[in-house]
Amino acid sequence: MHLPFNGDGVKEPFGADGITGLAADTALRKLDALTRELAYGQDLEQELTAAQKLDKVLALTDEWSRSPRHRPPAGVPRQEECWDTKTATAMARIANAVRDTLRDVTNVARQPITVLGADGDLAERTDAFRTHVRAEQPAVSVSPSGCMRRWLATGDTTSVSLSIVTYIPGKPLYAATVTPKTALLSDCAGSWRLTLTDGWQAMTGEPLIADPAPGYIVLPSSLQNLAPQLRRYYTEPLFVHDTSSAIAQAVLGGAVPVAVHSTGDVLNSAILPVAIGHGMIVRFHDSGQLLEKPWEASKYMYKAVTGEIPFGEGLVIARDIWAARRAGRILTRETELLKQTDPLDAFLDEFLDDDLDGEFDQHDVLFGYDKEDT
Repeated sequence: MHLPFNGDGVKEPFGADGITGLAADTALRKLDALTRELAYGQDLEQELTAAQKLDKVLALTDEWSRSPRHRPPAGVPRQEECWDTKTATAMARIANAVRDTLRDVTNVARQPITVLGADGDLAERTDAFRTHVRAEQPAVSVSPSGCMRRWLATGDTTSVSLSIVTYIPGKPLYAATVTPKTALLSDCAGSWRLTLTDGWQAMTGEPLIADPAPGYIVLPSSLQNLAPQLRRYYTEPLFVHDTSSAIAQAVLGGAVPVAVHSTGDVLNSAILPVAIGHGMIVRFHDSGQLLEKPWEASKYMYKAVTGEIPFGEGLVIARDIWAARRAGRILTRETELLKQTDPLDAFLDEFLDDDLDGEFDQHDVLFGYDKEDT
């Protein structure tokens, strides 16, 4: 496997970039394998794991023969059990594949790398990753966001993504966002895109699409109740189950100019440094804080990983500062309007909206920023 990073993993150890690249490459291939298995069944030439061989042996026995009063689940219960199993094992297969890949290479820290992702819930994995960072021990977190089952059942590529965060002692944090279609990597030194068709491509740090489509915005599905109001400002609001995947595809790889990313944990937010590395800016919706440079994102992620600061929720990711501030202002305005219960207040706000709508994009956005983020 050729990687466009320094080192070969044998005589010349990999840094955080090479380790993350290997992890992302492996995760992307495993997602592709899961897709093909659903469409065509498991490849007969594929070597079964020890666990899969054991499952086939156990399947030869009738576990229900000793209890004639009970019967195995059938119909819908059986189907639910089948999909619960598929969902539970998918992430374990991905994390174990990454672990097997990284076990065979050396890194600049000259220490074994711990891969987190197969066991425990998100809080437990966050604590474990934090412990490794504080102890200056190499660690790679592979964390899913969105809904793995929805992706397996529907094939919707905006349903799930993987956040890969890599810590190598003495090196900045390196991050990658892996979707079923592509992997995007970034650190303070550069950014890369990987597809199984085209391989590795170095990114310039600027959006590839020069002219954004202003009517589009990516939003989490939890904000779908704001759809009628938001269509006054964005003709095509896109509500998705996993914003990381949608941002990687529609914003970084398309012409959508702005997106809102909602997350509850730093390990699910590799899209933050990845987006900045690909030419975007990040604005925290609640505080108004801006992150515009890759090293700012790396520093912020490191502080959040170690527990020095809480990780902010509600990230606005955009091509420019005006688009980020406009989206934040609109969301704040419309959310507050929904909270109002006095009919008279609602009438006045609606009246003011009608009066100011024509000037919102120009005056309120271009000249209103002096009072914000200060």
